[in-house]
Amino acid sequence: MQQLPELDPYNIRKIEDHLRHKNVQMNRYRTKVGDGRSQCFGMVRKRSLAPDLSRQSWLNPYLHHLLMEFGRMFVPIPFTSIQVNQNYQCAEHTDKNNVGMSYIVGFGDYQGGDLILDISGVKTNFNIKYKPLLFNGSEILHSTQEFTGNRYTLVYHTIEAPKKFPAVRKLEEYEAIAVNGEYMIAVRYDGREVFYLNPKKGLDHPLKGRKKPVKQVIEPVQQLNMSPAQNLLSRALASQ
Repeated sequence: MQQLPELDPYNIRKIEDHLRHKNVQMNRYRTKVGDGRSQCFGMVRKRSLAPDLSRQSWLNPYLHHLLMEFGRMFVPIPFTSIQVNQNYQCAEHTDKNNVGMSYIVGFGDYQGGDLILDISGVKTNFNIKYKPLLFNGSEILHSTQEFTGNRYTLVYHTIEAPKKFPAVRKLEEYEAIAVNGEYMIAVRYDGREVFYLNPKKGLDHPLKGRKKPVKQVIEPVQQLNMSPAQNLLSRALASQ
């Protein structure tokens, strides 16, 4: 691991200002880490589909643009994805679907909130507030110290392709650009005409088209020895 030189808050101010006005969406799928405002931009794994661009990137293309701009200027490692966390108290975990080194930095008006690394059974606190850290999150257990205030973190990392879909599209095939004053994602696949993604039109969702299971409603059996009024009351009680 390596602690990098402290950042000037000005260098991350655009991202912080944007997040103060547009909250990160809630995530309830990080079951081992905890619920909270934590979303991934860039490339993500997609259940039954090959890894592809996160819907967060085309739902918020301007933030995608800011994250890529920051990454090109300050992140010294290759990356496919960027985890954006807002006031997220993560439990101890490893990033099982990541490979190699990750870059993490914290920012905002907060106190506490160190990154806690469990290195060979010894827990060590690292102050990451404007102080980026390189570490291997796929191998080292890590968690968040309790904090107060508004705490944001960015984690630049590389996802591991699942065996079923070994090829991961390049993040460079997607570029956030301004078209008539509105940011959207320009998609440049080899041999295909450029097309655009925006909040109204994005990539297919892995579950799109699947029918939700129909919940069966079991009607209460009419009691023959009850009056019609009693049967109606019984049905009403059963439906509550």
